[in-house]
Amino acid sequence: MMKGHKIYIYFFVSLLGGSLLWLIGFLWSVYLDMSIFIEWELYFYNGSLMSVSLIIDWMSCLFMFTVCLISSAISLYSMYYMAEEDNFIRFFFLLFFFMCSMGFLIVSPNLISLLLGWDGLGLTSYALIIFYQSDSSGSAGMLTILSNRIGDVAILISIGLLLVKGGWNFIYLEDMGGKIAVAAIMLAGLTKSAQIPFSAWLPAAMAAPTPVSALVHSSTLVTAGVYLLIRFSEVLMSSGMNIYLFYISVMTMFMAGLSANYEMDLKKVIALSTLSQLGLMMMILSGGYSELAFFHLISHAMFKSTLFMCSGCIIHEGGGKQDMRMISGLGVSSPLLSVVLNAVNMALCGVPFLAGFYSKDLILEVMFSDPGGLGGTIIIALATGLTVSYSLRLLYSSLESSSVSGSVSGWGDINMVVIVSVSGLFFSSVTSGMMMSWFVVPSLDSSVVLGFSMKYMVFIIMFMFSVFFFEAKSSVNSLVKLNYIKSSSISLSQMWFMPTLSGSMMSWYPLGFGGDSFKNMDEGWVEYYGSNSGHKVFMEVSGFIQSGQKSVVVSSYLIGVYIMVGIFLFGVC
Repeated sequence: MMKGHKIYIYFFVSLLGGSLLWLIGFLWSVYLDMSIFIEWELYFYNGSLMSVSLIIDWMSCLFMFTVCLISSAISLYSMYYMAEEDNFIRFFFLLFFFMCSMGFLIVSPNLISLLLGWDGLGLTSYALIIFYQSDSSGSAGMLTILSNRIGDVAILISIGLLLVKGGWNFIYLEDMGGKIAVAAIMLAGLTKSAQIPFSAWLPAAMAAPTPVSALVHSSTLVTAGVYLLIRFSEVLMSSGMNIYLFYISVMTMFMAGLSANYEMDLKKVIALSTLSQLGLMMMILSGGYSELAFFHLISHAMFKSTLFMCSGCIIHEGGGKQDMRMISGLGVSSPLLSVVLNAVNMALCGVPFLAGFYSKDLILEVMFSDPGGLGGTIIIALATGLTVSYSLRLLYSSLESSSVSGSVSGWGDINMVVIVSVSGLFFSSVTSGMMMSWFVVPSLDSSVVLGFSMKYMVFIIMFMFSVFFFEAKSSVNSLVKLNYIKSSSISLSQMWFMPTLSGSMMSWYPLGFGGDSFKNMDEGWVEYYGSNSGHKVFMEVSGFIQSGQKSVVVSSYLIGVYIMVGIFLFGVC
């Protein structure tokens, strides 16, 4: 056993058993069509009830099953990835509290109790991002926690606004006429799910260890915002705020897809793909299809966690290299890893009969059937094609025969620990879409009826962008020489300068003002003449005057003046 990491095995077994219990609860809830609502009264004053509430329905049971299953796999995977880590106990407890905070958020239909899980996610995510203590991880953690604090404040504002209702359960928002509380909750969901303009923290959070990234980007932190808005979907639709959510989500999809095609960091490419899929969930949620958004949330969690675990194997076996240009020949050196990586990559791409196809294709068909405007349809189509493009880019990089690394045999295949941890999630990445479609598709309020051209538009877009990718790949050496290609790639790879707007630009004015104040006050005339320095200058001037008075010339002159004054006064008298 590696450094006594038995605690991960205990965690794996307990979470796997918990996931089976939540799966039984899900099947029981669906079969009986029943939910359980539990509420504990904490404080009651002047008509306001402060309580802790729990709801057990098919949605919370299925989400808890997904979180427990992925957490159990990642705990076993951490034995492999964190084998040489000395602080594995600290890492384990941070991971445990992180998962507990997400579980408490899932089963809580009350804003008071939800805030505990919401803030718990923010605190533990910050501690996990700065786990490798360095300047880059410290700045990434600070950007993450400050961006999410905006959503925390929005939750607090909505709690204050709901005080007039006498309770903080979700049902009290249904008859609320004002839009301020709904806008605050939507803002909280946007910050937690990293939608524009709060997108900079999501790629920056890749400073955390890869097991944490697999958990964060699949079923916990970034999906908390989507899950919150799923619970508030009816209120969101009735308030009219869904229009703003649609435009924000579509632009996030498009921006993330463009940036992922220019990014070279393997983990950041997968993080940007998560951002694109979150925009897809928000987009269908803005149309009122909350069950469909939840459908894609579950299927995306399965293949995205597997994709991160495969990328962690590549990084770990490659000596910490994350540059996609250094990855090649996986089909020869690591055939099993290559199969799993490309299978879940195709699930992300939306290849038929994998998990991503059943939810993603249905979402796009629903959006194409909705007359929302030609511009929105074009951007959705482009964002879908860009997903195909960066997925093929990752596939091409992993299977390319030429190698630019120091050794052509630097990678090994997956060991037994990783096989056990990945096998369940890989099976879910292939079959979860089909199984979920049995429950979700019949519950849709309306059927999707499209013509021949619109029905196969998704496949046409996938084919066009795949052809475009390989054509551009063959002529990339001539394109890169053009100056406008270089200048555009800088802006696109930096997420439309979103990290600059969220990071350095926010600190330009405070740092400039502080520097000017330091020069003018601490290093200027005020420092020389003020406070203790003024007393020091006064004493130096006084000492100089006194030293001048002690000279012979000045003393003789003063004595003569005193004698003349005395004679004059004596004569007057």
